[in-house]
Amino acid sequence: MKNKTMANNSSVQDMDCRHKDFPVSSILFSELEREPAILALTITAAVLCVATVILYFLTIKFIYAHRRLEGMKINKYKVIVMLGLYPLVSCVCMLSLLLPRTTMIAELTIAMYMALCIIMFVRIVVDYMGGFKAVCKEMEGEEMSFRTGPCCCCCCCPGVNKQRVNRVNLKRVNFMTLQGAVVRPVITVLALILWADNRYILGEDMSPSAASLYLNLIGAVSSMVAMWAMMVTFRSLRVRLSDYNIGKKFAALQLTIVVVNLQGFVFQILAKYNIPECVKALSSTVRAYRSDHFLLIVEMLLLMIFARFAFRRKEESYRPPSREVTNTEPQPPPPTYL
Repeated sequence: MKNKTMANNSSVQDMDCRHKDFPVSSILFSELEREPAILALTITAAVLCVATVILYFLTIKFIYAHRRLEGMKINKYKVIVMLGLYPLVSCVCMLSLLLPRTTMIAELTIAMYMALCIIMFVRIVVDYMGGFKAVCKEMEGEEMSFRTGPCCCCCCCPGVNKQRVNRVNLKRVNFMTLQGAVVRPVITVLALILWADNRYILGEDMSPSAASLYLNLIGAVSSMVAMWAMMVTFRSLRVRLSDYNIGKKFAALQLTIVVVNLQGFVFQILAKYNIPECVKALSSTVRAYRSDHFLLIVEMLLLMIFARFAFRRKEESYRPPSREVTNTEPQPPPPTYL
């Protein structure tokens, strides 16, 4: 009799584990009532999410308090959009922890907003220089290297050479970043349509006949091309813009992109091997996404603090680098009077 009961319990658990779709909130909350540790982690995540949002609004308050300074005026709205990445990721991850069925929307929203932030960073760097025309004038006769990560960072790209800085090459770099703002929304709309028809399931069915495989592949290529253009722009202008703390601003965005993509990729691989293990209505895929999103909430708070130090600066004046170069030229010695 005892063995029969254990077998029945095991079969019920196996049936629950075979249900790989994300559960509705009522099922999740019933699980949380029986797991006080998970409930405590969920409350902790909510507190950290609120802290990230508060830090974001405090940074915005600082920016508006010094909006008359010329160095901040030119990029005020772009900086606000870029810094919005951290509370947005934190909030959508928190939403997916409370409403698991929104995980699909959360993942697509994060990917689309990161593509927008890459465009904003390139525009910030160019606007610090005074625009594309000023970049062409300042870097006339110089070269910009396209042999950099994440696409061409080694000898495997022999055809990618240095290119002269001109309007044509700058337009190419600009197009490489702008394509992300077009491709990502299209992928998001297609994924939502397929998801509504049960043809797009997160973490499942990556066979050659699955549409999710090709959508993810196109999205990954688009993101890599946009990041490539961002790296080319940053490496070409970082010396001239050292006074604007551009290295830390770039690191804040790059770390966020790497953490979000790499960490999510690792958890998807672990879910294929049932790590973490299935628990009743929560499959390994669901638990992997929940673990990923909880860690992202913690990491977004830390990255928001770092980004706050990078962007919370009084850039009192905007001086084109050409002036600085002119001022640093050696001056003739003063005349000596006998």
